Amino acid sequence: MKNQYVADIGDYGKYALLRAFAREGVKIGVNWYLTEDDGSSDGKFTYYLDKKDLRWYEPELFDVLKKINRKKTKSVLDIQKYGVIPNSCFYNEIIKTNGKPAERKKYREEWFEKSMYTLSKADLIFSDPDNGLLEKNDATAISAKKYVLPLEIERMFNAGHNVVYYCHKGRRKLFQWHDYLSVMFERIDGAKPVVLTFHKGTQRSYVFMIHEKDFVQYRKIIDSFHSKWYPLFTEEYTNKGDVTRKTAGEPFMLKRGKSDIVTIQEREDDKFQIYSSDDPSTFMIMDADMICDRLMS
Repeated sequence: MKNQYVADIGDYGKYALLRAFAREGVKIGVNWYLTEDDGSSDGKFTYYLDKKDLRWYEPELFDVLKKINRKKTKSVLDIQKYGVIPNSCFYNEIIKTNGKPAERKKYREEWFEKSMYTLSKADLIFSDPDNGLLEKNDATAISAKKYVLPLEIERMFNAGHNVVYYCHKGRRKLFQWHDYLSVMFERIDGAKPVVLTFHKGTQRSYVFMIHEKDFVQYRKIIDSFHSKWYPLFTEEYTNKGDVTRKTAGEPFMLKRGKSDIVTIQEREDDKFQIYSSDDPSTFMIMDADMICDRLMS
């Protein structure tokens, strides 16, 4: 995360997602994985704030971000000051990459230990690196400041926190993207993973690693949020890890257009997952009332 990104279109989806958990009493801990601004055009996609077509999703959040964006200088401290994510705590220290490799490694370890202490009371820790997950635990790399390390995710999870971290697809092909999303699923056997992707601006994904004892509560929050924000948010299907509940019964398929097949299948929790053959990697989850409301509207 960089201060220059504040109030960008990606922030709107990100904070809406975290606020959905906060409203249900989940204490959020945010590790910004803060890096210095780089003078690039990244983070300048705030055009959405001059329109009203997205405001209805979360008007209060939209208006606060618009107010922050009008400031001459904006930073993550504004997100904290204006209470954008209620019931939360934050770790703001910038990640540095000065010195020799051994010095960078030592600094990173000390930086992370401070974050664990600061966010110790959080139920759900959100890690917000510039790029996503670094697949190797190489804290000595200069580029490591832009990533969360696998070992750091494990440390957070094993300390009793649920974890969600940001990543983006970049130029990965679909099979590479699925393998990348699944990296932590294999490292932490006890976690229940869920992946939500925001499709406005650059594609942004949020990978959840959830403890089994919290999964029912978190799944309800995610389903409710997803149903409101679809199709701006979709849930990713991966070929590793149990991202959905088990299905029950035979799938029901509908033909849409010349070649697209829409599949509807009931799950064990009495909800339905729906996906298209045009994009089988994403799907939405709805209950019967929601489906009926859509059909009758």
